[in-house]
Amino acid sequence: MKKISIFSILLFLSFSVLAQIPAGYYDSAIGKKQAELKTALHLIIKTANVPSYGSGTSSTWAAFAKMDIRPEDGTVWDMYSNNHVAFNGNSAASGMNIEHSFAKSWWGAGRQAAQDVQHLCPSNSTANSAKGSWPMAVVDGTTSFDNGCIKVGKSSSKAGMTLDAWEPADEYKGDFARMYMYMVTAYEDYAADWTANSINQLDNNTYPVFEQWTVDLLLKWNKQDPVSQKEITRTNEAYKVQGNRNPYIDYPLLAEYIWGTLMAVPFTTDGNVDYPYLSSPSNGAILDFGKIVYQKNAVSTLNLKAQNLTGDLTLAISGTDAAEFTITKTTITKAEAEAGYSIPVNYSAQTIGAKTAQLTISGGGIGNTVVTIKAVSSDDFLALPAANISTGGFTANWTVSAMAAGYTIDVFSLVSSGTTQPKTVINDDFTSGVPAGWTTSGYIGTTDLAGNLRLASSGNPGVVTTSAIDLSSEGNLLSVVAKQYNSDNGAKLTAKLDDVVLAEWTTSTTNQTFTVTVPAATATSKIALSALAGSRVYLDQVLLQTKGAVQTPVSVSGFPVTLGDVLTYTISGLQEDSTYYYTITPIGNDVATSNRVELHTMLQSGVDGLQNNKLTWVVLSDGVLIKQLHSGSHIVLSDITGKRLQTIEPKDADVLIRLNKRGIYLLQVQQNEELKTIKVLY
Repeated sequence: MKKISIFSILLFLSFSVLAQIPAGYYDSAIGKKQAELKTALHLIIKTANVPSYGSGTSSTWAAFAKMDIRPEDGTVWDMYSNNHVAFNGNSAASGMNIEHSFAKSWWGAGRQAAQDVQHLCPSNSTANSAKGSWPMAVVDGTTSFDNGCIKVGKSSSKAGMTLDAWEPADEYKGDFARMYMYMVTAYEDYAADWTANSINQLDNNTYPVFEQWTVDLLLKWNKQDPVSQKEITRTNEAYKVQGNRNPYIDYPLLAEYIWGTLMAVPFTTDGNVDYPYLSSPSNGAILDFGKIVYQKNAVSTLNLKAQNLTGDLTLAISGTDAAEFTITKTTITKAEAEAGYSIPVNYSAQTIGAKTAQLTISGGGIGNTVVTIKAVSSDDFLALPAANISTGGFTANWTVSAMAAGYTIDVFSLVSSGTTQPKTVINDDFTSGVPAGWTTSGYIGTTDLAGNLRLASSGNPGVVTTSAIDLSSEGNLLSVVAKQYNSDNGAKLTAKLDDVVLAEWTTSTTNQTFTVTVPAATATSKIALSALAGSRVYLDQVLLQTKGAVQTPVSVSGFPVTLGDVLTYTISGLQEDSTYYYTITPIGNDVATSNRVELHTMLQSGVDGLQNNKLTWVVLSDGVLIKQLHSGSHIVLSDITGKRLQTIEPKDADVLIRLNKRGIYLLQVQQNEELKTIKVLY
């Protein structure tokens, strides 16, 4: 998706040049508005000498070979899947159909629209079948099909209803929006026939045709995914084939003239309008701050752009929660607005809950444009990481909790009860790609399917390996959620423990959960998951649970302690080289006890005793020097939160671990089957 605004006049003009629009082609639409403009476009584009449907020298597939070819490899450009399939002359490509983006069943076969290549697209046959004739919307409920390019499932896009719908990938949302607008314009005379699954998207009229929720959706996608060179090439080639064009590709702002913010403005093709208008923000736009922590401030920016103003613009905030939103400037000069101006809007979260106000832009001959401002002030009360950790104490910190009269702090250690329970060691869903500390080899894809790792390509295997895990006890269980890549039927996923095969699973087209018991191994074991070349697998989640000891909190003597209205407290008198925890509970409101913060007190010196040898470490200006290491030692460096930063396999007895910034670090050192964790203040 291109991160640019379709409201740029320069972009508008560049599209007109690149699109090779015949001189005078849209002249009869100039000066018209709304329904009249749509009908004028209908009269321009309704006649098309469409090709024969299917294969042959003057067919749909012959047109696709010119319209839908990927420039980088010459394969079919399929907007319904991520597959790269070779063309088959003027015949159907392998595994592909001709798809009516605007479903044929909505108006019936045997008519010109059924063969119109402006909305016909080459499609993976499986995706085509899954999409069916459902309306296009945002799939935000249960998903029945998702190939990483389109989704099919339940949608709440239409208020008060749950629709069966399909949703294209972000990079094609604008493409399909402009196809839909083309179809209801080119075939305006089909309006009485809209039927079947179209009834939740279209009304039986020539204007506005789309139900309002669809208008809002298509205008949004038209803006978010601007016209690409792919679309320009497509409509140019379609014009050569059948003699008409898609006006919403030639002039993307037509959507706004007919259904959006420019409905009161006569259409022009040259962009040199002689009337005042505000191209951004649009009337009814929303500036959403999202969730802001109570008593914190936030700033969001609203971009303003105008043309041909008669004077300056005035800004005003009103509404129920107007007092919580502020702007530093209430007048934008004519010159500033026409050059483009960024308006900073401030929000101060002084009370809990959802907040709404309206920013009204007026003056300069444009009339009133109203932008809704939204924010949520949240009491996401948190205990923060400890500071000033020493051999015998630390400083606890926490955020403010709304209306709290004070706070109670509890400092405690965890004592084993002698029983065991499942303990989650790994639970990764790959929303941020390969987890920190994991290693990969071969081909690992992170962008094909959101929240998944793709193991292997058509020509290379793929392996992902966890960081070191303590699997020295029995009762470990590995669960993996995975499915095959597109058409790689029966692709196998292999799990190994320290290079020994644990299991080999056969995947299918939908996610399955595979489990295997992991035997006891070592304190630094690793699990690898792999797929072979040409048998690609999508890895959705990995969960590893071990049987850990049940631990009971035991408060340090003198705790819990009740405090006043403070956000920090210093604790002393603790044991050195020991693990402690603390929680905070607000007093006087109904907010629950905070999260638990873990910390480890410092060692008195840089010499640490292992059972069979001494471990010496020295803090230097550029890192930590660990000395007297034995052959085969293994070191894991983590930050104070436990996030793994480095894994080191020393080759010498002395090793310098370089650190980039000051802070507290944990060093887990294993040598001669002994494991020791030391905390270093750098």
